[in-house]
Amino acid sequence: MAKEYFLHPESADLLKTLDEAAHRSGLSRGQAFDDFLNMVVCSLSGGRMEERYLEVVKRHSHGKPGKRGCDSLAELFGRTVDAMEETRDGMKDILGDVFQGSITYGEAGQFFTPENVGRMMARMMVSDVPEVEQHEVKRICDPACGSGRMLLAVAEMQPHWLFVGRDIDLRCVRMTAINLALRNLYGFVIWGNSLADEQRLVYRTGFDLQGFISEVPIGDLPEPVQQIAAKPTPPLTGGSLDLVPLNELHTTPADDQVELSPRRVNQLRLF
Repeated sequence: MAKEYFLHPESADLLKTLDEAAHRSGLSRGQAFDDFLNMVVCSLSGGRMEERYLEVVKRHSHGKPGKRGCDSLAELFGRTVDAMEETRDGMKDILGDVFQGSITYGEAGQFFTPENVGRMMARMMVSDVPEVEQHEVKRICDPACGSGRMLLAVAEMQPHWLFVGRDIDLRCVRMTAINLALRNLYGFVIWGNSLADEQRLVYRTGFDLQGFISEVPIGDLPEPVQQIAAKPTPPLTGGSLDLVPLNELHTTPADDQVELSPRRVNQLRLF
């Protein structure tokens, strides 16, 4: 097995707790991490995914209370939230760090954009927006979002914008949804291949008076997000962000009706 490598020191401690959960449940590290992401998404749904949660947690419920895999996973969740909140000058991608550094090791070329590069790209893009438009609600899109690092980089400057991501890997989709939800950022995360016009599942993030994550049918998405889900993305050689102004918000960010102004689209690519 490849050697673990992390950008954040907290990730090594989180990995110990994850391995403890995997050992207690008799599962691989990768399966335990997948289950952990699934359980966190269900937990943040406000009870709407209770059946799925109970189905997943069964694999981690053997043994005495305090010594079960689910006990370690609960501890892992708390430590993850603490690690995310530890630094206030930036939104750290702890989940992506653990995923790349100890789960996939970049398999199939799956290397995430470094956080400092994502911040550079975000600043280049946001600085291009006229100052008079800085306070407008806009949509920011990453068609290959990974764990959502570049969306988080934009959110550090414009947390009131609407964030949209899509990825072919369900684990990445869940990490992005969790990263957005735990910061109460409003957006949509689509599971599917951007190049093949594929949509399998959509998570909506942001508090809606019940929870912070919900599953929504493609047909119930706001019109601008449906346009993203229905339009194939041209091939890219790296990460990208689309920035599109929103014309009007007739409702609060928690509501579904958002109208998009088609004035212009800025796309920044990392080559």
